Amino acid sequence: MYTLVFSGGLSLMKSVEGAVATQASPSVKDLVLLLFKEGPEQEITPVLVPGLGVYYTLAGFQIQADSLLTRYREAFLEVKRYVSFPSCSVCGSTSLRLEVLCPSCRQSDLLRIDLVVHYDCGFMGGVEDFIRDSQGLLEKCPKCGKPLKRVGIDYGRPGLGYKCRLCGAIFQYPLTLLRCDKDHPTTLDKIGVERYPVFTVSKDLQKARPILDLLEKIQAELERRLNVEVEVLRVIKGRSRMPHIIHALIRSGDKVVAIEILDERSDISDAMSVVSKAVDLGIHFIVILDEEKALELRKVLNPDYFTLIPMRERRLEDISDLLLESVYSFVFGKSI
Repeated sequence: MYTLVFSGGLSLMKSVEGAVATQASPSVKDLVLLLFKEGPEQEITPVLVPGLGVYYTLAGFQIQADSLLTRYREAFLEVKRYVSFPSCSVCGSTSLRLEVLCPSCRQSDLLRIDLVVHYDCGFMGGVEDFIRDSQGLLEKCPKCGKPLKRVGIDYGRPGLGYKCRLCGAIFQYPLTLLRCDKDHPTTLDKIGVERYPVFTVSKDLQKARPILDLLEKIQAELERRLNVEVEVLRVIKGRSRMPHIIHALIRSGDKVVAIEILDERSDISDAMSVVSKAVDLGIHFIVILDEEKALELRKVLNPDYFTLIPMRERRLEDISDLLLESVYSFVFGKSI
């Protein structure tokens, strides 16, 4: 396990640790690679998770709707249609929970009972409250003591109802409320709706093909020349229990090293994602990055703690020897 210290001092380390702690799913660009490798779903449909809100499942990962809606074009998704979910009438939150309450005291300690109503005196209670004969049939009303002979004439059986264990009230229909994660109550007649898109994968997903091709070439080259095990787009959990998508994970015995690719479309946030992976996983990363982006991304990827290999136009043959040397030195602890 490596101890990583980054240029920028303590504030950068805290921001990285915060990113690890709060990041709920892998980056959209990593998910796109995994989506392309595994084959795109026909539709990516939002799902309402009770008590949490609306989520999408992309390449096997659950993503909060708000996170995907702001960046879905980066994932090469396009809107096919919409679906609606109930929402809080006050704040619009879809994170709702149903509350079933006593209409008299508004408490939730309820018991489901089989109701019986004595028409003569108006008493209503559970079937267990009524006096039975030796054969178990209803015989007398517990309130007035009159006999119960014929259902539908002397008494009724309206079906199931509720009894409040706190105030003793008996009723057929409880008070139902929806309460959001901000503690706003909403009645069913005032409930709002929020529309969410159903996505389908666009033809532009093919733009992810070059990165996957490069990873497969790297895999073949390392396995052939170094006889190491290489897994492309491996999902692995870090110390935070958060899953990460590693572009290429290399193993030889108990030695492990990772490879990440940052192409010409990458920015500082992508570099920070690599840093987060390194901190959470505690393994060394070899970062192959676009030559023109190298100067900018070095601000985050300190070459003292990451192996940086600039590459021009995804030409693996230009960096093959340096890549082999870097992997060999970390896996086998010596130079080729």
